[in-house]
Amino acid sequence: DPILSVYINKERRFAFVEFKTMDICTACLALDGVDVCNKGKVKIKRPNDYNPSLAPVTSSATDSVINLFDISKLGIVSGTVPDSPNKIFIGGLPYHLNESQVMELLGAFGKVKAFHLVKADPTALTSKGYCFVEYSDGESIRDVAVMGLNGMDMGGGKVLSARIAAVRGDPETTKDH
Repeated sequence: DPILSVYINKERRFAFVEFKTMDICTACLALDGVDVCNKGKVKIKRPNDYNPSLAPVTSSATDSVINLFDISKLGIVSGTVPDSPNKIFIGGLPYHLNESQVMELLGAFGKVKAFHLVKADPTALTSKGYCFVEYSDGESIRDVAVMGLNGMDMGGGKVLSARIAAVRGDPETTKDH
């Protein structure tokens, strides 16, 4: 069993889960932001007193196992879109569109692996008009989706802007063209 102990506080709506290994814990962090049965998004994080410098060093083999943990294979769309060459930025979204409406638009191009509609705060009813997405099929869908979404007329003077998101610190994606 990968779980050592669980403490659930139903009144305050939180739980503590202690895992047998740090690797399993790290893999489960990928579930952060997942909507559970349309009842709300789960918030998963390490404890406030977690100090990564005190954690044991993991091997590269362990890191590759963690990277293979892909929740999209379970039919779950991650609420966190990691920086990668397949991360797409989409701007110009009408503020009133909710997650399911934007997901319907994005789903027309392929299976969505990760999606995040940016809001001022998690409880806000309206978005800031932009989102990030990554498709399950990576590069093959990425380029088609960017071409199809960029310049799309959303009505009311709104036109979408879609591009491959810049990866922080990568000179190829952050230089001016």
